[in-house]
Amino acid sequence: MTLSAPRVSALTITGIALASALVPLNSTMIAVVLPRVAREFDVSKGHAAVLITVYLAAMLVGQPIAGRIVDVVGARRMAVIAVSGFGGFSAAAVFAPSFVALVALRVGQAAFASALAPSVQAMLRAITEPRERGRAFGLLGSVIGVGAGLGPVIGGLVTSVFGWRSIFAVNLPIVAVVLVVLRRVVPVDGTLDAAASTGEVVDDDATLLNPVFVSAFSTQALATLAQYSLLLIVPIVLDGRGWRPGAIGLAMSLLTLGMVLTGPPGGKVGDRRGRKVPVLVGLVAALVAVAGSAVFGDDVASVILLVTMLLFGIGLGMATPSLMAAGLESAPHGRVGLASGLFSASRYVGSIVASVLLTAIVTDGSSGTGTMLFVSTGALVVSLAMAVKLPGRIPDPAGESFSDRPQLQPSPVGPPQVEAP
Repeated sequence: MTLSAPRVSALTITGIALASALVPLNSTMIAVVLPRVAREFDVSKGHAAVLITVYLAAMLVGQPIAGRIVDVVGARRMAVIAVSGFGGFSAAAVFAPSFVALVALRVGQAAFASALAPSVQAMLRAITEPRERGRAFGLLGSVIGVGAGLGPVIGGLVTSVFGWRSIFAVNLPIVAVVLVVLRRVVPVDGTLDAAASTGEVVDDDATLLNPVFVSAFSTQALATLAQYSLLLIVPIVLDGRGWRPGAIGLAMSLLTLGMVLTGPPGGKVGDRRGRKVPVLVGLVAALVAVAGSAVFGDDVASVILLVTMLLFGIGLGMATPSLMAAGLESAPHGRVGLASGLFSASRYVGSIVASVLLTAIVTDGSSGTGTMLFVSTGALVVSLAMAVKLPGRIPDPAGESFSDRPQLQPSPVGPPQVEAP
């Protein structure tokens, strides 16, 4: 008689996911303080924005490279190195003596940050079995969404009380918590690979560029293109209609809210019904929302845009966990880190293309709004076509037993966090 292995607890997954949440948190917090940084170092606001540009560029280039290093040194070890390095550069940035020094420290921060997503995703794939992996990636997405959504709020609050340098100190307690989780709960590299131990079939001789991974990568990049086409145009439209910055910020948070709410249940649906089902359902929901706005063109009502943001987030939140799980499950065991890095980079590809299109299409006022909405609609249509190639079923390994599967082995300092199914 076979017995089900215990699930990795939601608390453990959340603790690991906090590492990835550092990335969007530090992308959005710094946007709030750019004017103050510009004043202190006597540079223009445009020049101050390089603090965001270098961070994003390093993330795009660094994630595939970091992912390959993950395959060599191990996901847990790389995560500890990345989190520690990120914390060190964050602490140094608090005391940056000049703008040039701050930019250099920001590059160092981003270099280590680029390893966070690949190592965390590879780690979650390793410690979870196929039928709980969507749930894990759903929780990961929610934690990242909360980090992105709280960034401006936290940045504004701590800056008001302690000054702009304090936004870098915000990272330090998070780094400490993540390091404790990694050292006390996650097994050392090589002691557990749930995919291998449960009999999940992965062809280690197969190429990473297999049809499933290519489908997942393309679907994610196109969905992100659609997402950023929406995220970039909506603030421009609302600002042109006289909305205050605070109100615009709340409107933008609707998309993140939708993703946070539907990420975990979307992942669970993928675990039960197969990866393809929630991806198609989620993308269709997002497509209906955007197409409903696009038909009104440049004159689309503000309330319709708000509803579109929320529904788009709900749909994307439903799709993303299974999309991520499908892509990583298709990778050979020795290339999971690289797959994670490439998959994460796909989001930056989509966002960069959207920003280029915005520059080419949108003029002063709301002219070009309808075109950007149709770009978003078209990207989702192609994304859906690519998603059809995703697997419809979850591997159902035979003969799995409790004793056959290595359990979470704690380091000497504490017990593992597991829960009964």
